[in-house]
Amino acid sequence: MLKVVEKIIQLLRPRICQFTQSNKNISKHLYEKARAEENIHFLKLQREQLKSLREKILSQKNEVTTKIIKVDQQIQSLEKSKTEDNSNT
Repeated sequence: MLKVVEKIIQLLRPRICQFTQSNKNISKHLYEKARAEENIHFLKLQREQLKSLREKILSQKNEVTTKIIKVDQQIQSLEKSKTEDNSNT
């Protein structure tokens, strides 16, 4: 009986190896596919973060530009008032 079982195992071994190799290939394919989908997900998140950062930077740039313009106007008005004061005295 033992010899019969050994013979059956020997006959089935190539099929088992082939099945195992097939499973490895399928597992590798599924792993790579899941990894690619995960990478796509994180790239989308990064793109959204970059987009919001760009918008934030542009809004801050606009605020700074506006403040610079206001300060320039104040400087000009002070210079005008100073020259007027000097011309009046």
